[in-house]
Amino acid sequence: MPQIVTSSSANVRPSSRLGRIDLRHLAWFSLLVLAGIVATLYPAIWLDCLGAAVALAFAWGVFLILRRVGLELWQVGVVTILSGYLVLNYGFDNLAIHIGGFPILIAYGIMYASFALAVLAHPQSAGQALHEPALLCLLGVLALSCLHLVTDIPAYGSLAFRDCTMCFDGVFVLLGLLWATKSESPHFMAKWLTIVFAINMVYSFTLPWKEKLWSWSPKSGVFLPAPILGNYRGSGDVLFTGALFCICVGSYVINRSRWLMPVLAVGQILGIAVTQVRRMYLGIVVVIVILILLGEIKKFARLFTLVPVAIAVLFFATTVGGLDISGRIGKVNLAFFVDHIRSISGAEDTPGSDPQSRVIMGKQALQHFLAHPVFGEGFGQPVVSVIDGETDTVTRTPHNSSITYLARLGAVGFAVWIAFHVCLWARFVRAFRQRRSCDKRVYSFVLWAFLFYVLFMWSSLVESPFEYPYTAIPFYFFMGFALGLIRWHLSPKNKVEQRLAAYPSTVAKSYL
Repeated sequence: MPQIVTSSSANVRPSSRLGRIDLRHLAWFSLLVLAGIVATLYPAIWLDCLGAAVALAFAWGVFLILRRVGLELWQVGVVTILSGYLVLNYGFDNLAIHIGGFPILIAYGIMYASFALAVLAHPQSAGQALHEPALLCLLGVLALSCLHLVTDIPAYGSLAFRDCTMCFDGVFVLLGLLWATKSESPHFMAKWLTIVFAINMVYSFTLPWKEKLWSWSPKSGVFLPAPILGNYRGSGDVLFTGALFCICVGSYVINRSRWLMPVLAVGQILGIAVTQVRRMYLGIVVVIVILILLGEIKKFARLFTLVPVAIAVLFFATTVGGLDISGRIGKVNLAFFVDHIRSISGAEDTPGSDPQSRVIMGKQALQHFLAHPVFGEGFGQPVVSVIDGETDTVTRTPHNSSITYLARLGAVGFAVWIAFHVCLWARFVRAFRQRRSCDKRVYSFVLWAFLFYVLFMWSSLVESPFEYPYTAIPFYFFMGFALGLIRWHLSPKNKVEQRLAAYPSTVAKSYL
């Protein structure tokens, strides 16, 4: 007898699934309609949202790639933020959201979240890192600054915290130390930095079109809106640092195609011609002298050869080829650079800011120190009264980070700050003494870190790199990484031979 099929759960399930699909399609359709309405009524908002979506998609893609490499979550955050700092600098630093009128820097928040994850994941290694004297000195600076904030935040609000970041950023030395605990850490660091320096080189050559980038770029900011794209603050420093990386570490990164590293080095030196940073002209001379004093004849010869090659390329491109390029201040040609170098001495009718302005700002900051000589002015009030011509706001810093530390933390804080540098120098001296018996590949990384330190401190005499997270955080991280290499890796070659023997081949295979 035939049976009558009645409705059952087997029949209900497909219809409920179809309902869910229809609802999902309806939700997407409604979202697209809403986006179309917003795009019609407010096209500017639509463009900003589109740019944000593209940026998030790119960041997510990078995140997935880094996770596939085998990095821990905190390392992914560190690599992502440091890459943004090194390439997009000031614009990336100003990515912020406002909650209750209080600005929160997105990159800064991710770095501190990564810091917390790293400490929670490796408490034992973090405890060992606390035996590093340089880190203890920075924690002393942080403790003194926190005492100031007890009274400065109620008096000046978020401005006090903004000024105090120059003391907070020192904790990221710990992240560099933790990263260096792993035996394969130099492998990834070499690959990553080569890619970042190459990207920064390409990005720096877009400087002649910075105004166009400003018009296209979304804006964000803590106190003043700033375009995310088209800022090149500190790009010249990163360019020369990248060129030195190619010279010092490049031969261990790629076994084949050895011509690639000299080409990248020349390209980055040419980038300095576009960014037109006077301190790097002198920085080249300083590095050459240091390489001679350290007996690094091969690296000296490479730099001494590549700089004239870059000058020759510039001469033929601008004079013979007639290429017309606008740099940060003026036209890119040899005549401009002669005048730009002359401006360092304060010569009249030369491009660039007057060096006398640095002297004026330094004297103003020293007056704040003399008013509070023991523990300093604290945070929240500007230590100079010079007005920035671009933003019509007070400059706040004397373009000399050492004087800033002296004015804000007094003699006590400044002494602890100097102790940090003494401890750092002691570690570099130890590495130099072991250079004949240690692994040459690790030593080349430490040598580059030392040159990076010298150039950064050279810049701090005429600029304010410690006052801004996008320059200070990379500095502290790389110094921590160098300290970790010296502490855990820079041992006689026969003790680390098995652990690091695959360094060049592993990097070359995974790089190319």
